[in-house]
Amino acid sequence: MSAPRKEISSGKNPAIQRFRDAASGALEGVMLAEGVRLVAEALDAGLPVLEAAVSPRLADNNLRERLQQVAESFLECSDEVLGRMSALETPQGVAVLLGKPVTKEEDLLQGDLAPLVVVAAGVRDPGNLGSLLRSAEAAGATGCITMKGGSDPFRDKAVRGSMGSIFRLPVLHGLDAAAVIEFGKRHRLQIVVADGGGDLTHTKVDLRKPMALVVGAEAAGVPPELLRAANARVRIPLRKPVESLNVAVATGVLLFEAMRQRS
Repeated sequence: MSAPRKEISSGKNPAIQRFRDAASGALEGVMLAEGVRLVAEALDAGLPVLEAAVSPRLADNNLRERLQQVAESFLECSDEVLGRMSALETPQGVAVLLGKPVTKEEDLLQGDLAPLVVVAAGVRDPGNLGSLLRSAEAAGATGCITMKGGSDPFRDKAVRGSMGSIFRLPVLHGLDAAAVIEFGKRHRLQIVVADGGGDLTHTKVDLRKPMALVVGAEAAGVPPELLRAANARVRIPLRKPVESLNVAVATGVLLFEAMRQRS
């Protein structure tokens, strides 16, 4: 059954603030997705569409029809109004409010192979975090934990950076170091920490076992508690004078090595 259409032309309509609040993470249980590709990814993932806004700029009539079929509320907006809702410099004529995926910790452990959970410690740049999530899905990670103090993976910039991976990859947000350590113990995961001072290179450590792979931002690094709890501390060999890699790049290197070992 199609949602009733509502036309919006006023720049003072309260829907504008709802979309802005969702972009900033101020709406509990709600996330924003914008653009033709990202919205289509959300629909394919089966996430609930709480509200959809489209403007004449949207040329994809199939996507428009899909949204009208599944959205709880469907808004026909002028390009100007949608521009005020949007967090993009150049809106594509479609934005949606989605219900956030509900994830339990057991969801992070499902898969054909041994669990491989990526733990992002203190990754504050949302674009880097989104790219990290994309790499995690591409390399077969079973889930991700984004720790307290880092960027919210469900805010708009991280959602865009993940290019849809956040819709499919199980993610838990807001755990501290103690909770991550306890999670590892409960599920018998070895804790492998990416550390530039590690004794082993990433190709010399066994990455086939059930594992929590902990990566940290370049500036702050991994919390001391997790370094002490590590079963292995691994490094990626780098040629001088380069001393470190972007966290999303480093995570990709480690995860694809794990995928190679597990294949």
